[in-house]
Amino acid sequence: MEILVLTVLSIFAFIGMSFTILYFLSLNKSTCEDKGIRLILYLPPDFSPKLEGIVRQIFSESIPRSLMTDGKVYLMVSGKDTETMRILEKLRNMYPVEVLPEQISYCMITKREKITD
Repeated sequence: MEILVLTVLSIFAFIGMSFTILYFLSLNKSTCEDKGIRLILYLPPDFSPKLEGIVRQIFSESIPRSLMTDGKVYLMVSGKDTETMRILEKLRNMYPVEVLPEQISYCMITKREKITD
């Protein structure tokens, strides 16, 4: 009878230690895994009234983390719009937002093509 009790207690101890080790290993993971994808938003002129709400919604819904990006949102804006630049300065203090230079080449995928063999 003692052997049965010791065996059961040993199994429970092993399960408890396994869960403890898994818990400590899960704490060590980074919050955002970078898969090489970047989230870039192109803002047309006079878009500043909606900018702050869109950026806040992107981060409140954890979209950069869901898409496995580097955790930042890159914005392409016109440097001439002072209202937009003022809002961006405020957003930079709260969220990881970066402004890209105006002259940048990018690729926009609009339609998928079927590949036939």
